[in-house]
Amino acid sequence: MDPQLSPAVYELVLNTFLQKDSKTLHKTVQAWPTSLYNPQAVINAVDDKLREQPNNEDLLKVKALLHEDLGQYEEALKIYLQQGHFEVFELIRKRKLHASLVGNLMTLMKLGSEETVNLLIAHRTEPPLQVERVVKVLDSTHTVEYLHKYLDGLFQKDPKAGGQYHQRQVELYATYDKEKLLPFLRSCTDIPLQKALQVCEKHNRYEEMVFLLARMGNPKAALELVIKKLEDVDKAIEFAMEEGDDDLWDALIHLSISNPKFVTGLLNNVGTHIDPTKLIQQIPEHTEIPNLGASLVKLLQDFQVQVNLREGCRKILVKDSHSLMEKLYKLQGSAVYIDGDTICKACGNEVIGTGIYMFATKSRFG
Repeated sequence: MDPQLSPAVYELVLNTFLQKDSKTLHKTVQAWPTSLYNPQAVINAVDDKLREQPNNEDLLKVKALLHEDLGQYEEALKIYLQQGHFEVFELIRKRKLHASLVGNLMTLMKLGSEETVNLLIAHRTEPPLQVERVVKVLDSTHTVEYLHKYLDGLFQKDPKAGGQYHQRQVELYATYDKEKLLPFLRSCTDIPLQKALQVCEKHNRYEEMVFLLARMGNPKAALELVIKKLEDVDKAIEFAMEEGDDDLWDALIHLSISNPKFVTGLLNNVGTHIDPTKLIQQIPEHTEIPNLGASLVKLLQDFQVQVNLREGCRKILVKDSHSLMEKLYKLQGSAVYIDGDTICKACGNEVIGTGIYMFATKSRFG
């Protein structure tokens, strides 16, 4: 058993470090258990020294550690918050000081918004950390970006937990996190589409507008947006393919035909989806189209692939039809066993006799 000196000896050593080397004092307090000395006496001595050196971080950390060891967690928390020490999050987790989050929300957000949000979300069912309470506090501070971070984290963790704020999140994503707006819209089914569309219009979020217009049942307006605002022929073709509407292909050709670059894109990509004559016949005369020769060759090749696929499908259908017809013919020509409980399907009466095999030719053998 290791010999233990009197508390006064340990306090003397700590006091020496306090006067001459605060860093060593900090390390020593971390290493020594408070059972060796009187921690309150050391706190009092540290307080005296802090009057001379009020910004000495090592002394403040020592004081926080000692308060924590004494179970005075709020005092330790206060010191960490005042000094902006990241250790405050470990203290909150370790000592379960989650209730203190709301009262110190802005300070914690500034110190580490991701850590704060994670703690809030992890304990969202505990008073006073319910979603409504946290949103109210963040709203009152007028720090909308922090509100967005919280609601975004909440949505990633539990999409249903903040459902009443989804409409508001459209504006928040459009303002602070544009890349996440479209995935958010795709995931939510409870957002008023017209209001979401208005927000996207205000922020010129055309890709999101395309998605919303398509969901609202207005694919032609969505397609027009792709062509006129996004100016992306590949996306326009992809959109028409997804919708699978012949009228939409006609609209795509009509909207693109005056743009030679778009015409080239169509020639290169639509051969397997539409009759190429639809496109070729609408190209105005004397239109200069880049790489027209190569594009026409590809168009015809793609169309031939489409023709070959259809012919292959036709042959398969004919073969399957023939096979099924033979199977039906054999089944119709096979015998049916008749017993005393059999009802005639023609007249509805019970068949007389048992142990009879009847064929479609009306022959019978008993």
